Amino acid sequence: DNVDIAGALEMSVNAAALTHTGTTSLAISSTSGHITIAGGSSGYVDVESIRFTNAQIGISTDTDIITLTSSGGTADVDVDGAMGISNTVTLSAAAAALTHSGATSFAISSSQAAA
Repeated sequence: DNVDIAGALEMSVNAAALTHTGTTSLAISSTSGHITIAGGSSGYVDVESIRFTNAQIGISTDTDIITLTSSGGTADVDVDGAMGISNTVTLSAAAAALTHSGATSFAISSSQAAA
């Protein structure tokens, strides 16, 4: 069963919903361009438990865990909180730096004894 719409589909109620009740999957696709999902002015978009608000990624109770910015062709990722890394970190820039700007101290430690 298909519904063909040649123009825009507008929903004007305060809490509109598009609901899929099938047993397999729902796909949203475009055959000739990109897809934009956007919240209203000062809004956000939730995908599962992840919240996207402008250039910030988080969850409903902490919306700015990751902030993405770009200036002069340089991309920046700011993480607000502790970050766990379970593999190697590689710095490949010709002049890479690890910079601490806190007021107290900076430490690098290992929880494993030397072999």
